[in-house]
Amino acid sequence: MPRKVKLYTVLGDYVAIEVEAGASIELLRKIQKVLNKGGEDVEDSIRMIQHFDVFYSLMCKKFKDFLTPKKNISELLRGNVLVDKIKLAKRDDERVVVIVFDKSLSKDLIERALTELGYEVIL
Repeated sequence: MPRKVKLYTVLGDYVAIEVEAGASIELLRKIQKVLNKGGEDVEDSIRMIQHFDVFYSLMCKKFKDFLTPKKNISELLRGNVLVDKIKLAKRDDERVVVIVFDKSLSKDLIERALTELGYEVIL
């Protein structure tokens, strides 16, 4: 049974996916490999997801909706950034991660990459 990923656009036409925290690290690595993009931003996002509880409590304390991973300036200039920001959420007993991709990535490109990886995309 393929894993399900919710795909949508957020304010400013950024493409976002919603996935359970356990699968999000593997998904980020696979998308990074398929699209050949991402560097420090992906590594920092993965670090935040691995330490979910710490960063979730930080978000709550500072009343933030999203966390912005570190981005290397040279990667920004070359257009090699994959993740713009992430949101950590808890719904019932489930940990959920919302990954907002860089504006340079279109919805069709992300959808194609997800289906190639065997994910069921829910629009």
